[in-house]
Amino acid sequence: MFLSLITLFILLSLSFFFSGSETAVTAASRSILFEKEKQGDKNAQKLNRMKRHSDRLIGTLLLGNNVVNIAITAIATGLLIQLFGEYGVVIATFGVSFVVLVFSEVLPKTIALQFPVAFALKVASVLYFLVKILSPFVRAINWIGAKTMWLLRIQPHNQNTSEQEIKAEIRGAIDLQTNEQTLSHEKYMLKSVLDLSEIPVCDIMTHRSELVTLNVNTPTEEIVNFISNSPYSRIPIWSGKRDNIIGVLHIKTLLKTLNNCYQKHITNIDLSQIMIKPWFILESTSLLNQLHAFKVRREHFALVVDEYGSLQGLVTLEDLLEEIVGDIEDETDTSDAGLKIEHLENGIIRLDGCANIRDVNRHLKWNLPDKNAATLAGLIMYEIERIPEVGQTFEIKGYTFTIIQKERHQITVVDVLPPSTVEEEEKDAS
Repeated sequence: MFLSLITLFILLSLSFFFSGSETAVTAASRSILFEKEKQGDKNAQKLNRMKRHSDRLIGTLLLGNNVVNIAITAIATGLLIQLFGEYGVVIATFGVSFVVLVFSEVLPKTIALQFPVAFALKVASVLYFLVKILSPFVRAINWIGAKTMWLLRIQPHNQNTSEQEIKAEIRGAIDLQTNEQTLSHEKYMLKSVLDLSEIPVCDIMTHRSELVTLNVNTPTEEIVNFISNSPYSRIPIWSGKRDNIIGVLHIKTLLKTLNNCYQKHITNIDLSQIMIKPWFILESTSLLNQLHAFKVRREHFALVVDEYGSLQGLVTLEDLLEEIVGDIEDETDTSDAGLKIEHLENGIIRLDGCANIRDVNRHLKWNLPDKNAATLAGLIMYEIERIPEVGQTFEIKGYTFTIIQKERHQITVVDVLPPSTVEEEEKDAS
């Protein structure tokens, strides 16, 4: 009897080990284990190696746990029958179930969930040994399982994680570990980096209607006056018509040329001789690819064209960085640069028609769709399928838009009433 009690204690300890190990290995963060492996942790290295063959690892844990639990039930039942006769079966059924549930399931799994990485690292060496020893049995069980699935016409699930699933997991981890009070800026930047591959450059470019450019035939005096009032370091050069960009002028190059011309008493500068060749990119290029291209080419400035080669705008390295870290203002920026937001009465917000939808969503915590349009004006015209008139009001995705000002066919000022404000006004009216 004493030997049976010792055996039961050992088996309960083994059940504790297998149950806790299963939970810890499953719950342990892959990223933390990977980082610890990089730092030279041998247990983390073993765990990562086993997790790459998760079917063998889980099979070993389940095999060990089931064998141990069955042994506990058999020994305990035999012992209790000796002590209590036929009533021992009833006592074993409820008594063993309670003991196994509390000390071999709930307790180890609760501890493992509290400290998954630490628990997993502690048991890594033992698990590594058991996986090797029990490998033949586990493979046999997996083979039987695979054949059974084949007979039932069940296709095995592809375990390869897609890029979207990986990004979703990272986003979930960021949201889980941060909130409005802690690491809010870091959270914003991390999620922005994940979005770079999904955003085309046309969503953040400066539209061609807002480009600051120079005619290739501009006289020297006008060039000097122009650059003295311009905050930009690179200026597109056009010939014939403004959309025909033939080069890019770097202000530093121009200043060197002006200095040389002053010393030689030369009054005219030929921009075609000092400008550099323009770099054209497609508007569908993702921000991630463009950021890499800027790095490879060691350039900060690119002109954006559509599939027909027509100029659409320009994008700079600063534009891409602002998409990650938010607005960057320097000493050359004007005071009214950036998104203009004017809060009016009754919750109405006045915005520029050319305001970028992504910037509006980011600053005002809105959820306007940006798939089919980059600006508020573009969104309005896409949804209503016509050019609106001043004073007209439209409801788009729960937001109420009122056209305040237009220049020709371009919407320049628009008032927006967000959904929450509309709902509050309806409640007050009722």
